[in-house]
Amino acid sequence: MTSPIGHVDASFEVVVIGGGNAGISAAARLLKKGVTDVAVVEPQSVHTYRPLLSYVGGGQADMRSAERTQRSVTPKGCTWIRDSAVAVDAGERTVRCASGRALRYRDLILAPGLVPDTDELPGVDAAMENPAVTSNYLDAAEKTWELVQRIPIGGHAVFTVPRPPVSCTGTTIKPLFLAAAYWQRTRRLPGVQMTLVVDRPTLLDAPDLDTKIRAELRNLGVRVLCDTAVTGLFPEDRHITVTSRRDGAVRPISYDLLHLVPPFRGPRWLASSGLAADDACGVADVDPATFRHRRHPEVWAVGDGANVGTDPSGGALRPQVSMMVDNLLAARHGHPAAEAYDGYTVAPIATDERHLITGEFTRDGALASSLPAFLDPLKPRRTAWAFDRYGLPQIYWNLLLRGRL
Repeated sequence: MTSPIGHVDASFEVVVIGGGNAGISAAARLLKKGVTDVAVVEPQSVHTYRPLLSYVGGGQADMRSAERTQRSVTPKGCTWIRDSAVAVDAGERTVRCASGRALRYRDLILAPGLVPDTDELPGVDAAMENPAVTSNYLDAAEKTWELVQRIPIGGHAVFTVPRPPVSCTGTTIKPLFLAAAYWQRTRRLPGVQMTLVVDRPTLLDAPDLDTKIRAELRNLGVRVLCDTAVTGLFPEDRHITVTSRRDGAVRPISYDLLHLVPPFRGPRWLASSGLAADDACGVADVDPATFRHRRHPEVWAVGDGANVGTDPSGGALRPQVSMMVDNLLAARHGHPAAEAYDGYTVAPIATDERHLITGEFTRDGALASSLPAFLDPLKPRRTAWAFDRYGLPQIYWNLLLRGRL
């Protein structure tokens, strides 16, 4: 726990840390519900719709379509504090910012997202500067598309999936499928070799969906290494080292293109402020059914940086934010939690340039399709791809971020 913060510069009914999907959606919904004194702490001036970055990396979208100014997405009536949170004193109900200012709150919502875990995998920043290394997860989607176009027949493309937590595990696999679709169209397959390094026993925590995606990967001739972690980066020599979680064997893998999704963790101030779970890579320690902090009842968390026992995803945020806000307001009136979250999440995976599996499932791995019951939820569909590529961005900008859905 941090020491008391001291002087307070401003007070708000609700302070939201993080101005991404989770934070802005939560602020907008609170305002719609009548909470008028809301502040969002967010240092970035540009807001990115991150699910669209897969399509930027696959040559199907440009960065302009994925970005808006932060000011334009901040809800009317909400105070935007362009600063970074560096500490929380939950006992004093205060947030300290990088600028030195301190904010007092009645309720605090943590939506800070995740940061690369460079202690677990050193050298990520240096690797990203290499011309053969890219990542849609590290703001290099345009570089991804350049490398996908440039790889020659006979080249080796390596894609990685880290251990949890990571924002939308399904999206970590999307760059491979979109790249493979382009290589098929340009007659480079089966000439390009593909390896997928997965630092978990299975690709996805939904057995039926996992089986389907594995079959799609086999059809493309992808070598899949499960339970295997990336443990060394050597961009100058264009190779990585990987370590098997099963037997500890270490081996090098060379590449011509590396799409690196590093291990992630919660921001370190969560742990130093006493808000993180001990065994969950520094993400906020909340009740996964209600989003309320286990030790500090005035603190709530949602999104990638909350330990809710399921794969984080943009598609999961709509029910998460709605339930969290309802539960926060119920708690204010001394009422029990209004709703319990079942761990619903989404892993939208484009299996080629124009087909996508929605991949909806719950915390226990059961499929939870929003399609009519007579439709196969595991069948790749052109309509699902079109909705993911064109429909969801419009819903995001015009409804979700405005608290209307």
